[in-house]
Amino acid sequence: MISSIAKIYTLICLLIYLLTTIAFFDGINQLDKLKETYFEASEENEWTSLLSFINKRSVDRHKLNASLENVENKFRKKADTLSRILKTHIDLLRNETDEVELVFLVDSSGSVGSKNFHSELNFVKHVLSDFPVIPSATRIAIVTFGGRRHIRRNVDQISRTNENDNKCYLLNKQLTNISYTGGGTYTRGALLEAYRILEKARSNAKKAVFLITDGFSNGGDPRPAANLLKGAGATIFTFGIRTGNVDELHDIASSPKDTYSYFLDSFMEFEALIRRALHRDLKTGKYVPVTFPDNCNLLCRNISDVGNEKCCDNFATCACGTVTGHYACICPTGYFGSGFKDSCHPCPNGTYASGEISGDFTSMCISCPDVNHVTIKVPATSVEHCVCASGFTTEGNKCEGNYKIKSNH
Repeated sequence: MISSIAKIYTLICLLIYLLTTIAFFDGINQLDKLKETYFEASEENEWTSLLSFINKRSVDRHKLNASLENVENKFRKKADTLSRILKTHIDLLRNETDEVELVFLVDSSGSVGSKNFHSELNFVKHVLSDFPVIPSATRIAIVTFGGRRHIRRNVDQISRTNENDNKCYLLNKQLTNISYTGGGTYTRGALLEAYRILEKARSNAKKAVFLITDGFSNGGDPRPAANLLKGAGATIFTFGIRTGNVDELHDIASSPKDTYSYFLDSFMEFEALIRRALHRDLKTGKYVPVTFPDNCNLLCRNISDVGNEKCCDNFATCACGTVTGHYACICPTGYFGSGFKDSCHPCPNGTYASGEISGDFTSMCISCPDVNHVTIKVPATSVEHCVCASGFTTEGNKCEGNYKIKSNH
């Protein structure tokens, strides 16, 4: 006769085994086989109790799944609400004026960690997705901050303008060279650095500061520094990740504070906010010539095929997309092609092209107004270069004559 204690011990072991088996075979049908193998008819009471316990665990599991689904729905609702608010602010900031000064204050303290630090830098990229970054439009500054000795002005196109200030150089060179430092969280110092930068801002430009941090600040109250920025006309957005100092970040943000301060539980939630609010279809925008044409050599898939020669065609210009942030070889006005070596060709007879450097990878050739027009200049860069073919007379933009010739295009 097995003692009561031994029975209880045996039942516990069987319970563990049963739960494991159920998980693997995913079916309650296995219970009958296990019942026949491990229990005698005289032990039916113990089996009934065990089955009741399992059924209770199954009910608990359903409750757990329902609870998790409820949390997920709340998370999605929160992210959707915050993303709509952020998107509205970014759209207003971008569309209100052509001149914009943006300062990003990126927490590089020890609690952030290297992986999350790069999530913060990705946020910068997403915010800039639709801003044309050139000296005449949007100018950027990026400050990373850890402790007092780790306030770094990594990028400053606002107070220190130079010939390389374009989106391509920012995304492909400057942003990739920003390194994680660690240390404390000297928020006050970061805000004061932003104030010093914006002292050199254009008088009519719209100014905004984005503060991203994951912890309590140290090194003094940052609120007075934030007030200096607001007094100088800057709008301040705050993003607190895993921070308990809600009041401080709320006070730093511009008014109405509930729409300029964002509090998120994790960097995963932060990235979800970014994707929802700032995901856009990439627009082509305009291209501007760059100072160093060699930057376009990276566009060639196999640079060894180019040797010491340029990747771009001799007629093409190495340019930067002010919105895309990508380098491109652009054929000149009156030519079409990819822009790579030996690919730029004059527009065909009867077509022309006009405008500045193309906003696309190929310059578009436009048909002359009349099917009987020919072009008298190569390359044709204006509708004025369209003239009527021999045997036709010009009537406005039309060619009139006693006979027609086939179009050359």
